[in-house]
Amino acid sequence: MKRKQFLFLSLAFSAILAANVSAQASKMVPARETLEGMGFVSEWDAETKTAVFKNDDNTVSVKAGDAHFLVNGRKVTFDNAVYEKDGLAYNTPVIIDGSFYLPDNELMQAIGADAADTQTEVQTDVQPENVQTEKIVDLDKQLLKDIEGISNARQLGGYVNKEGKKIKQNVIIRTGKPFDATEADLKLLSEKYKVSDMVDFRTDSEVTAAPEPVIEGAANHHIPLNIAGDMRLLATDDFMQQYAEAKKSGDNGKVLILLAENRMLPTPEMYTNYFLGDEAAQGYKQFFDILLNKPEDAAVLFHCTQGKDRTGMGAALFLYALDFDEETIMEDYLLTNEANKAVIEADVAAASKYTDDAETLELAKTMDGVNEELLRSTTEKMIAEYGSVKDFIKTKIGLSDDDLAKLKEIYME
Repeated sequence: MKRKQFLFLSLAFSAILAANVSAQASKMVPARETLEGMGFVSEWDAETKTAVFKNDDNTVSVKAGDAHFLVNGRKVTFDNAVYEKDGLAYNTPVIIDGSFYLPDNELMQAIGADAADTQTEVQTDVQPENVQTEKIVDLDKQLLKDIEGISNARQLGGYVNKEGKKIKQNVIIRTGKPFDATEADLKLLSEKYKVSDMVDFRTDSEVTAAPEPVIEGAANHHIPLNIAGDMRLLATDDFMQQYAEAKKSGDNGKVLILLAENRMLPTPEMYTNYFLGDEAAQGYKQFFDILLNKPEDAAVLFHCTQGKDRTGMGAALFLYALDFDEETIMEDYLLTNEANKAVIEADVAAASKYTDDAETLELAKTMDGVNEELLRSTTEKMIAEYGSVKDFIKTKIGLSDDDLAKLKEIYME
């Protein structure tokens, strides 16, 4: 975590504590950001959905679904703690944007921290007017604002890698499915953005339901990546019947609840199982081959359905190959939540008619959004098995050092 981000979190956290010291109810705060900012080291077990935070004196453990968390083996409850988001209130360990939220007063008391000491330490270290957050990526700069019919349409130009080199403007574009593109959109993609290659990661059934349009002068490349696998093999007959009825009724809330409760929406396990597998590696190898053979002064457009999972991983691998830092890669990945904000909020509202379970509602967001843990769990597995994500790209996907050097020549300036 960058120093100024740590200072900002510390100040914000201290302010929350000070505001609530005499109140009965605590406020829920992000455990990972807060504790890492205080020097804790974090670990995540995707199988058990348990997060563990350690320093020399304390071990904090929190598991999804539990009505408490543990500090040095002792249960800490928080019946009076409330976290409010999108009009919903939670008082259990809820995962929001990749981090458990825990009650501030109970957490600080359990680890023996003092809010006043924390605030004094921060204030002597830096003046408040110098504390600010800085986004590495900005949706306003990346969004293709003149493209009206394609969701989540943005380009990666302007990002600066660890070597200080910048991606050229409008040479690589990521989007949701272009099925609803207007004639004006298609003309812009051809004439203004000069798209020479359009890569479609959707499955055959997705393409049949929403066929790929034609961009004049662009070659269409269909590279099907099926992250969810065959739903019929994973689901019971009862689920398939309920799903068909829910789809037929047009009730998106019922559909979301069925998918969430049966884990048919993206999970860290689904990501790691698929994206580290052979099918994904072969598909992304084809993707990189297209990137490596892009005509000069042209652009490659790649997409899936919502432009978030298969497209998000494609963008992340591309950025890792070009030696970008993890923070930039994660922020680009999470921009989907800003680009798709309205539809994600609609998903939560629809699902909320049928449940108030925090974990189910959080999973429902992944119908049209993403969370940090999805990407982080996958890249951590790549690092654990291959040494680094770049080594995964070289070993599993099959790019050579010459390929990586050529990518920089084509896309960086």
